[in-house]
Amino acid sequence: MTPKEIYLRQLELAIAGDRDAQAAYYAPDAVVHFPFAPEGVPDRFDGRDAIRSMSVALDRVRGDAAPIPAESNLTVHETTDPEVIIAELDAVAVDPASGRRQRVRQLHVVRVRDELIIEHRDYFAGASAELVRQALATPSAP
Repeated sequence: MTPKEIYLRQLELAIAGDRDAQAAYYAPDAVVHFPFAPEGVPDRFDGRDAIRSMSVALDRVRGDAAPIPAESNLTVHETTDPEVIIAELDAVAVDPASGRRQRVRQLHVVRVRDELIIEHRDYFAGASAELVRQALATPSAP
């Protein structure tokens, strides 16, 4: 599989909520970086298990919200580095229970080696940053 195919497959699994299957696309020592992490949120997750745990925490906050394909766009760019793809995500998601709509905009820079993601940089802001903060912020010391 190409890096683009691997990225797209793990994204499908993430949207489906199958975090174990998604995690299998990450190398055991993979790293996810949040370069623009909100205050109190780790900016790095090391290893497949930490990445899976982080994803599960995000799912708890996101609930059953799912992207609306007709209102969402995904563009994946292949680069001159055969290991790297860049993905632009602009998605509108709706929580079926509340009807709440949320726009999620992210940029992913992903490195794949030997058919496993070894590095994933997730650049996000706005509603995405608030979701990440709610899910992953560590409590402030009194």
